[in-house]
Amino acid sequence: MKITSGSISGNSTLVGESRDSATEFHVRTRPDTLQSKKGTLGDEMACASNYFALVAKPNWRLLQYRVDMSPDIDHTGVRKALLYHHKATLPKFMFDGTVLFTTTRLNPNDAPIVLTSTREHDKATVTITIKLVGEVQPTDYHYMQFFNIVLRSAMEKMQLELIRRNYYDPKASITLGQYKLELWPGYVTSIRQHESQILLCCEISCKVLRTDTVLEQIEEIYKRTGGAGQFRPSVEKALLGAIVITRYNNSTYRIDEIAWDKHPSDEFEGRNNEKITYMKYYTDKYNKSIRDPKQPLIVSMPKVREQRGGVSGPIYLIPELCNMTGLSDEQRANFQLMKTMGEYTRQGPDKRAETLAKFSERLSSKPEIVEELQAWNLKFSKDLIQFRARILEPEMILGAGSSKATYQLDNADWGTAFRKWNSFSVGNCQKWAVVFSNRDEAVTKEFVNSLKKVAPSLGMSMGSPKIFMLTDNRPATYIQQLDQVIDMKPAIVMIVIPNNKGDHYAAVKKKCCIEKPIPSQCVTSTVLSKPKGLMSVATKVAIQMNSKLGGEPWAVKIPLKDTMVIGYDTYHDSAQKGRSVGAVVASMNSTFTKYLSVANLHTNPAQELNDNMCPAIAKALRKYAEINGNLPARIIMYRDGVGDGQIPYVMEHEIAAIQNCFRAAGLTDDQLLFTYIIVSKRINTRFFKMGGKPSNPPSGTIVDDVVTLPERYDFFLVSQSVRQGTVNPTSYNVIKDTSGLKPNHLQKLTYKLTHLYYNWPGTVRVPAPCQYAHKLAFLVGESLHKEPSEQLEQVLYYL
Repeated sequence: MKITSGSISGNSTLVGESRDSATEFHVRTRPDTLQSKKGTLGDEMACASNYFALVAKPNWRLLQYRVDMSPDIDHTGVRKALLYHHKATLPKFMFDGTVLFTTTRLNPNDAPIVLTSTREHDKATVTITIKLVGEVQPTDYHYMQFFNIVLRSAMEKMQLELIRRNYYDPKASITLGQYKLELWPGYVTSIRQHESQILLCCEISCKVLRTDTVLEQIEEIYKRTGGAGQFRPSVEKALLGAIVITRYNNSTYRIDEIAWDKHPSDEFEGRNNEKITYMKYYTDKYNKSIRDPKQPLIVSMPKVREQRGGVSGPIYLIPELCNMTGLSDEQRANFQLMKTMGEYTRQGPDKRAETLAKFSERLSSKPEIVEELQAWNLKFSKDLIQFRARILEPEMILGAGSSKATYQLDNADWGTAFRKWNSFSVGNCQKWAVVFSNRDEAVTKEFVNSLKKVAPSLGMSMGSPKIFMLTDNRPATYIQQLDQVIDMKPAIVMIVIPNNKGDHYAAVKKKCCIEKPIPSQCVTSTVLSKPKGLMSVATKVAIQMNSKLGGEPWAVKIPLKDTMVIGYDTYHDSAQKGRSVGAVVASMNSTFTKYLSVANLHTNPAQELNDNMCPAIAKALRKYAEINGNLPARIIMYRDGVGDGQIPYVMEHEIAAIQNCFRAAGLTDDQLLFTYIIVSKRINTRFFKMGGKPSNPPSGTIVDDVVTLPERYDFFLVSQSVRQGTVNPTSYNVIKDTSGLKPNHLQKLTYKLTHLYYNWPGTVRVPAPCQYAHKLAFLVGESLHKEPSEQLEQVLYYL
């Protein structure tokens, strides 16, 4: 069976796990002891969300049948057509290719029904067997699946095209000709039982299609490398793992390898074992002619679902007929392009609410959709669901002595306070060094002066650095010089690199994080060459250097004592497929401003848990005891990087392993107060502040009712402020909680933690330990590809 639910996120599938298992839908993670998950703190606010309520409830019994065909047919469209031949003789039904739903018994004695149809293209006779599976209860997973199938059928009636899991509207496409891009607006939808009603979630989405083909991509690389030794590796680097779309049937495929030895002029075995060339096949079947018979073919391995459907071998595709999807790194770096695209993709709250109203209008005004919904006795509300949200009050930002700052509700940013600020604590920066290439001499010296100027206004004292000028800017020259500089034992090294494209950054970080561990600060000369805002860059860099030296730029008031917070996140290693980095960042003091950070590489979930996560947590507990003289009485873990489908794994294995780890450290279950919270950023829920035209809810908005889920102890928090587009809330799902903290406390603590990320003088989307863990995992997965040295673990060297 195929689930297409907009609420399922997370893109890594666990080994041996079927993405479509029915369990992933309603795992009950709400602790049995929890009376109410609703908090009470803060001021109330009228709020709307991108959900439509199901207002007319069905009053029938839903029956589920399984449909088998012999000979076996894997194409859903063909299966549907064969069954629809019998539409006249069967009662009203819904069929998604394998499961048939109806409200009328097909056979009074429930015996299987056998029908025959003739297949169009080869006139073969197909036997269709329909067996009763049983009645579907409203609490059952298939009950929701049925609603989702009805909804998909409505989307098809709106003439929308299905790409992967979501529907898009090619008729409303926007062409950005100068960038060779096309944007298809579309919808991500799912229907689910929420706190008290069944709601349809609808999120506006945009599919970015490139008008350039894969062949043009290959030709471009050929021009760039001159077809020499670097040609094939460069093509593989650019294409492997990329998703392409074939416009002749709007299917998407992932490029798994490139078959350099195969060409469109090669022959393969067709349906009836006759030999046919790829060129002739595409001309006959799709009326597509191929101009380059010598191009290599790209290979896509079938997805698990297709393998079950009977597709066994690799799928060969013609580069010339495949279009790239998504954006290349080069395109992402193109400011003008991103700005132009943002005008369409980043809709503000009022525009988004308007687009959602249009969707609801289409759903309730198209006669054939209304007729279909009425036949099942279903009806959706025309208006977005509305309820009361709460706004937590802004936090006081604390420095040393009498330094204090606050921020406005609608803009959680305290950057302006740093013109006169005493950092909560400062690292020693008397002895430091700067390495730069000769062409950047002038800008570097000016920047160092700016740094020395801003340091006192942050309560820091900065000595004059030793300066080292290089004769050229090759990465190797930087490394040779760094070797000598690090031996002089400065507190921190600043390296001015030409840009953030090349290998300079990775080379420098490998040297400073693995081989000769030392805090390092990279700055690109591109940034230094912009005369405007140099002082504000200097302020940000000074704060960053202070953090890397073990300083604490600011703090917020934390009422909890003897508490450790842990953040965990993962990132896929860009150098080796199948390898991931996991990072544990654990607080070491009562203000949650000092951390121990450990990163490890792993290739499977069991290894991640037993070899990486648990040893890192054990190490954090040892260090905590060493610093504080006792173990923490309370541990709160924020776990990022878990998709909905992985929750059962987390509940069965991960939490148990972590608790064993606590026991081994000498913390028994009855002494330790433990809370484990899953943090999800990729969600489809959006909130609008109502009362006047829809606007973004302010930082500190909490939603813990109506759109939350009955089987979870969950809440949404909007912690950051955005300048454009609609703000993204973050979802927090409390899976284990023996802490005795009330929902109020957990919500408030979570909000406080979003204020402590030192790379940004404002609130961030997730609690600081998670953001630090992400930053560390990203550094290891993108640049280091090896575990960093233990010597830097106690400072935030990866900022």
